Amino acid sequence: MHRQRDSSGGVMSAIRGSDMYWSKRDEWKLRGKDFMIVVSRHEESSCLSYEGDNRWCVYAYIYPKHPHFSEFSGPSCWQDAANAMPLHGGATLLDYPARDGSITSVHIGADYNHLHDDSFTFYATKKDAYEVFNDAGELFDWLQARAIQASQIEEATGEAA
Repeated sequence: MHRQRDSSGGVMSAIRGSDMYWSKRDEWKLRGKDFMIVVSRHEESSCLSYEGDNRWCVYAYIYPKHPHFSEFSGPSCWQDAANAMPLHGGATLLDYPARDGSITSVHIGADYNHLHDDSFTFYATKKDAYEVFNDAGELFDWLQARAIQASQIEEATGEAA
């Protein structure tokens, strides 16, 4: 492989467009009331003979108007707000995306690449990964139920829940 230096002194590859450096990621999104669920699959080569190349994740973006948003506090994936959610094996990601200094959502999710998850690494399609999508559906229903319940309380009391 031929490399050349760019003007900043870094190394550029002459085969920049090659698949050697690009990875693929598929995403499916489902929007609810003040939240969104994302299922993602990306490819990651494994050197382990018992593991495939697919990595599945289920994420939720919970927006400030959703009642569960205010339950989160701090960086721990093991806080009560995260543990209450139906996530495969518990939360493995918790982030607070922000814009102009204001938190825009709680980004929380779980991956399917832990002990005894080897079978998921061989699932290459949505159809193969039906368990992942069932889990995503359960998470959607859980968050939607909380949003609906808060709306009903708000309507009954005339106040924001």
